[in-house]
Amino acid sequence: MKDLFPGHFKESEKNLKQVWDSCIFVFDANILLNFYRYSDSTRREFLQLLKKIQERVWLPHRAAEEYLNNRLSVIDQQERSYDETAKSINSLRSDLDNARQHPFVSQQTMNQVNKIFDLLCNELSENKGIHTKRISNDEIKESISSIFENNVGQPYSREDLEKMIIDGEERYKQKIPPGFKDGTKSGDSDVFTERCRKYGDLIVWNQVIDKSIEAKKGIVLVTDDKKEDWWEKFKGKTVGPRPELVKEFKDRAENTFHMYQADRFLELARENLNEQVSDEIVEEIREVRRRDKIAYKKMKEMEFMKRRKVKVHHLMDELEQTRHQMMSYEKEMSMLQEKRHMLENERNNLREHRNHILHDGDREIDSDRLMKHYESVSEDYAQIKQHLDHSKSKYSEMSRHMMSLEQELAHSMKIIEHENAADS
Repeated sequence: MKDLFPGHFKESEKNLKQVWDSCIFVFDANILLNFYRYSDSTRREFLQLLKKIQERVWLPHRAAEEYLNNRLSVIDQQERSYDETAKSINSLRSDLDNARQHPFVSQQTMNQVNKIFDLLCNELSENKGIHTKRISNDEIKESISSIFENNVGQPYSREDLEKMIIDGEERYKQKIPPGFKDGTKSGDSDVFTERCRKYGDLIVWNQVIDKSIEAKKGIVLVTDDKKEDWWEKFKGKTVGPRPELVKEFKDRAENTFHMYQADRFLELARENLNEQVSDEIVEEIREVRRRDKIAYKKMKEMEFMKRRKVKVHHLMDELEQTRHQMMSYEKEMSMLQEKRHMLENERNNLREHRNHILHDGDREIDSDRLMKHYESVSEDYAQIKQHLDHSKSKYSEMSRHMMSLEQELAHSMKIIEHENAADS
């Protein structure tokens, strides 16, 4: 049973130790990018561990490419976090410094607080400057480059990538991991590199499998990717790598596959490689991931609210257009009703005139001509009535549509108001 469903069973401690003694340690781009988010001591300790296992580390070409492409964005994020913290400190300083409203603080205490605030802001400014310098003089990038020297995979040819994109389209439709969570990303660009972006996870996955086949060794993949197209989750808890990944890896590479987030990798490195890893570094990495999770959730909420506001704008435009169309139909129906009324009166007059002729037997009046005129008026009346019925039907349809739009708009506005109140 374990042979058929390897992803559903844990390795024994003995087998796991053997894996760690011989495997290749592969790192995703997010692990390298998180080095910019860690404290100096945590980053230093993590990099020292990688140096000790340098002969067994490897970086997929796609992961290296994503790291280099996103490095400046992450540096910018850290710079902005310093600015936001300094802004919060100055806001608190302003609140406390206002002697005309609560909360009240004595001038003596305020003088001491200002010294601490000044000290904090100066240190934040200095640390921000360190990050800014990394834009052009990045010691973290140099350390990573040194560790992974001669340990970065080769890129796929364009022909191979084209085949992978075609394969990826079908995999994503069938929800085959990894990467299908990126299926909503646009892949319609004429720029080839942008088309590949949607399939970045799949490209990394294939490069990892190819490396295992080439080296004839098992793989330990270290990634801080949180998406469910990599991890099996149950009631909000991460169980392990998705069983489909373990099965595909075994089928294609005929070897073992294990996957860990950074904190768990460090804990297991301490157990299986006898390396010194402090509890503080593990806890800090978990805290960074928790903050990232909160930030990611907030970002998704903001994206949702942005889409919701765009939708409200479109709904209001559509409502306005529908009102204008309904006003046009109202004018048209009024004109048609007036014309129908005129034709109906004319028909009635002609009918009475015909009856009068038949009753009095007046032969001087051309009855055939009268009948033809009556038939012509009747045809016009029928056409006007048909046109009026059609306009009424369209008007009723638009009225129902407008009611639906108003309900949808009210619902969207209620969500936005609720979200704004929560933010406040």
